[in-house]
Amino acid sequence: MPLLRNRRLEQLLGGPIDETLTYQQVKGLIPDTTEGPDLDFKRDTYSGSDRDRKAVCGDVGALANANGGILILGMDEDDQGRATNDTGVTISDDERRRLRQTVVANVHPTPAFDIVPVEDPDRRGTGFLVIWVARSTTAPHAYVAQNKSLLYPKRIGTETVWLSEAEVAEAYRARFAGFKNRIDEAARIEVDLLQRLAADEMFLVVTLVPDLPGRFTVDAAALSAFQLSNARQPPAAFGMRVRSFVRSTVRHRRLVGAATHEANKPYSRGACELHENGSGVFATAVDSGFSENPNGRGSLVDGPSLTVGICAALRFLARHARDRAAAGGLATIRATLWPVTPIYEGGPVPPVKLVSSVGDPNEELGTHTLAERPVADMVADIDDLWDDGPALVAATYRLASELFQAFGAPEVPAITPDGAVRLNYWYPEQQRYIAEWTKEAGVELRRG
Repeated sequence: MPLLRNRRLEQLLGGPIDETLTYQQVKGLIPDTTEGPDLDFKRDTYSGSDRDRKAVCGDVGALANANGGILILGMDEDDQGRATNDTGVTISDDERRRLRQTVVANVHPTPAFDIVPVEDPDRRGTGFLVIWVARSTTAPHAYVAQNKSLLYPKRIGTETVWLSEAEVAEAYRARFAGFKNRIDEAARIEVDLLQRLAADEMFLVVTLVPDLPGRFTVDAAALSAFQLSNARQPPAAFGMRVRSFVRSTVRHRRLVGAATHEANKPYSRGACELHENGSGVFATAVDSGFSENPNGRGSLVDGPSLTVGICAALRFLARHARDRAAAGGLATIRATLWPVTPIYEGGPVPPVKLVSSVGDPNEELGTHTLAERPVADMVADIDDLWDDGPALVAATYRLASELFQAFGAPEVPAITPDGAVRLNYWYPEQQRYIAEWTKEAGVELRRG
């Protein structure tokens, strides 16, 4: 389940805004907490009338079009917007379902939101309904009125206002400009790391840029925690460790992990750079050996290792974004292989092949060697990448398949687009770990 990450609200409530919220935490907002741009109190729930349908869609859409926040149903307020009394509302599954369906059916595109029931221990079936809404990068969100006209709400201060035509146009321009900026930022972070990688090794490089940036501070405490996490939880995927970062250090506004101890030398075998805003880049060596060709030695990229590396990178970078920097929402993701010698007119074909030894030794998976450095990109929900499961496997399939296609292979064979694992395409020594992992992660295991 996705989460709302809002440090101000988490501090007010004394914990995360999820199903762990207690009645006393929410009631604790009385009497000193005042409504704000990210917090709204409602004495009653929204009814099924046309007026209340517009109200709930307007309130949810307004938060999504601003900076996100929460609506607390069942909390009365005074004339200054301060929480005064826990009146309570019905928190049944039917009521939550009704409210959710109202928003989904009438707000387009549907923002990321959830409705959390918080039961009063003294009044069974009654309590608070906490509707959290994430700040959205797909804004502006419109309420579709009964006459099919589109109305665009936005929370300004403690009020919901409706945007003018010019303001709507500006919001759409910001949406498209923001997406391009994130693509450009991913490419910039990637190139910044490439110059520090060892040029005689073949690396998979994966970059993640959150649509909703977070923030943490690089200091001695952050570095110490980073060192500890590298020792305890090295990057892994499908039940197998991918890379260990034995040296932890910092660069400007980022944490750095390196797979070797040598300082002041190019990164060898693997590295990561994790930025303060939740962006990050992860590199791991994927060359499985060398092949002889008329133009000299060339790299062989092992297909199963490439698949594992992509999955580990997605999970590792998503956990940095969400847990360390409190970033949320969607993320723009980019993957490439480096180095690849570019082709010049009349020059040699780059000797980089995609292979697998699951069947025959170094069996070529595609139809050709690389002609240029491949680039794969996609957009995915950070929460889908954060935890092991079908969503992570499906995202790995999407990104890996784009790189496989650069070699002339139509898709990655070891996993499926719906997030299952095909066991026969893995090495025998990997299959035991994968079978155990799929069972724990709730991932379907197919043997065909």
